[in-house]
Amino acid sequence: MKKAVFFDIDGTLWDFKMNIPESTKEALKELRKNGHYAFLCSGRSRSNIKSPKLLALGFDGIVAACGTHIEFEGEKLFELLLTKEQIGHILTVLRKHQIPMVLEGPHYIYVDEKDFVDDPYVIYLRNELGENLKSITGTAQYEVNKLSAELRNADAELVRKELGTEFDMIVHEPDGILEIGQAGHSKASGIERLCTALGIAKEDTYAFGDSANDVEMLAFVAHGIAMGNGTDVAKNAAEFVTTDIHADGIWNGLKHYELI
Repeated sequence: MKKAVFFDIDGTLWDFKMNIPESTKEALKELRKNGHYAFLCSGRSRSNIKSPKLLALGFDGIVAACGTHIEFEGEKLFELLLTKEQIGHILTVLRKHQIPMVLEGPHYIYVDEKDFVDDPYVIYLRNELGENLKSITGTAQYEVNKLSAELRNADAELVRKELGTEFDMIVHEPDGILEIGQAGHSKASGIERLCTALGIAKEDTYAFGDSANDVEMLAFVAHGIAMGNGTDVAKNAAEFVTTDIHADGIWNGLKHYELI
């Protein structure tokens, strides 16, 4: 029976220097050779999933931007964008609390670079995206699926309250990175939507993840696998905890479930 395996990117397929273990490359090759689906499932927007070495691993589809952009075999199946009014509300709240933000869309990422002077992530975005990294301007019409932000000294629960129930907010500890998107949409909802479209039964679903935005995904699939280097919240949501990313974590997780 064909299985569907969903992989987070950062901290799961590659480390935070974007190094992919050789065992991970071999594991993905074996998984697909055995006739199973391999999908990316990331909080990253589609515009920030461009790395040739990542895509060269070979994937049947992509669930991006926490479930709000879905592709299968290069064809877009689903896209959910924030409205101009929703973006305006989020920006108002974040600016009130002096929280720098990154707007993430299917084609472009928007950032106010003066908020991130010498920030390594924005330097990476500038180098990686080139002209696809745009400036935030007051009158622009943005195509945005979600936002990321840096909490710094702000009160996360106050920000959550002021955003309101229309939005979900994930807080990544201990670095204080926020992810903000439309309520009810997550990696889990993206997986459910894709599996429904392809006729994949829930009992045939697996997912690998390592952090707070993987919790719903790990709990939703039939078999959630947390990386050994993952956070406690990810491990607690998973059915199985594999080894660290650089201790053949992907390979060992797939072996555990006899997928390779």
